[in-house]
Amino acid sequence: MIEYSVLFVCTGNTCRSPMAEGLAKQMLAEMKSVPVEQLEEAGIRVRSAGVMTGGGSPASGQAVEAMQQVGVDINGHASSALTEDLIQDADAIYTMTDSHRQAVLMHSPSAAEKTKRLDPAGDIIDPFGAPVEVYVQTAEMIRDALARRLAERFGDKVKP
Repeated sequence: MIEYSVLFVCTGNTCRSPMAEGLAKQMLAEMKSVPVEQLEEAGIRVRSAGVMTGGGSPASGQAVEAMQQVGVDINGHASSALTEDLIQDADAIYTMTDSHRQAVLMHSPSAAEKTKRLDPAGDIIDPFGAPVEVYVQTAEMIRDALARRLAERFGDKVKP
């Protein structure tokens, strides 16, 4: 049984939201003391989606490489389009920008309470097409914001 379901949203679901998904899975698996592959069995579902994708695209090569540098494997990622089912299934939805939040709310106005920008201080800029170093910096920004957001839900049980 799923106790907590979180959804990360960006534009194409090939860079930022897959990185957030991978980092969240790692952090939450560590909190639950289970391998990432057993996270759903432990009651936590982590997904990502894009507001402008048909789905099925892999994570960008730079995103995969940047995540490998921080010990997270997103190599098997395939993009997903944002759907009403994904929105309704999520207990929390974190978007990379305010415009992504608005896109979620256009799909489902009733999701306003649970839909927040991942970093309350500002948008997480899209690194698409930039060198791997920029992706690593983006991953660090995502990890910091993610640690704060997960602490809102789980307290200090989640380690960045």
